[in-house]
Amino acid sequence: MTAFALAPHVTDAWSVTRGAGTLLAVIDHNVDVAEHPAFAGRALPGYRASGERIADEAGAYRTHGTKTAGLAAANSRHVTGVAPDAMVLPVSVPTLGVGGGHPEADALRWAADAGADVICCAWAPAPTAGRYVLPESVREALGYCVARGRQGRGCTLVFAAGNDGGDIGLNGFATHPGVIAVGACNAHGRRASYSNSGGALWCVYSSSDPGDPSGHSTPYRTTAPAGSLLLGESFYSSAFGLTSAACAIVAGACALILSANPTLTFAEVKDVLRASCERVDIDGRSYDANGRSPLYGYGRPDILRAVKIAQGAHGKRGVASV
Repeated sequence: MTAFALAPHVTDAWSVTRGAGTLLAVIDHNVDVAEHPAFAGRALPGYRASGERIADEAGAYRTHGTKTAGLAAANSRHVTGVAPDAMVLPVSVPTLGVGGGHPEADALRWAADAGADVICCAWAPAPTAGRYVLPESVREALGYCVARGRQGRGCTLVFAAGNDGGDIGLNGFATHPGVIAVGACNAHGRRASYSNSGGALWCVYSSSDPGDPSGHSTPYRTTAPAGSLLLGESFYSSAFGLTSAACAIVAGACALILSANPTLTFAEVKDVLRASCERVDIDGRSYDANGRSPLYGYGRPDILRAVKIAQGAHGKRGVASV
């Protein structure tokens, strides 16, 4: 299967920075990167929540976390992620956004205390009939990340918008004011049919779209855990897409932004992304007077432009586009 390649504006950004000096945490199921050759020398000792399992009851290996980490930050001759020189912090959690206990709250705080610059959460609450209201422990943990992370500058929190094709307003994670919520467009810059939309959407990135009639449904190539050999994969996979892939790419972009300018606050990173975005699907006329669309947020980030904007930004004096 042919896979999406990273866009030229991603690879061109490597002439400025490849993410060195940043720490990217991936909070997900079984983030299995410690022994993976694509993260050699760059995977820090991670976190594994009580009860986290590599395989579920049916024996199926959980590959999502390792795939997310790969698209964000792998570095090998087989796969190169968006920020291939960033350090990676694996944070493995058994259940995310469902059930009781809410172990993601402890995981978020742990990642912030461990020095994460960017925290990638390429998942959303399980679909329900109503709104997913953040438990107080999770809300406090997200607030802790943006208030206390990075010595007060705030961790950059990147969440997937979700794949229900519905209202992002039902997702308590994506609507938190400290979060960058990432949806998906397809290869033509049109909304992917599954991507959640709404006023909290910050941006989109190109990803697979099974609903695209012209056949551009191709996923990305990324890393896979060693145990996924049982699924026909061996260290690498060509089956990663949806808003998870879009989220991983934007998280990697945020690592490049902070590598280019480590002084930026989490809010300034959001502004850099906004300023770098190109509007997609202009004919759809969904953008308001402030340049924001419920289908695409501010649009699709140009990552080279984002890195250049970050280089020229000066702390709290603001962010200007180039």
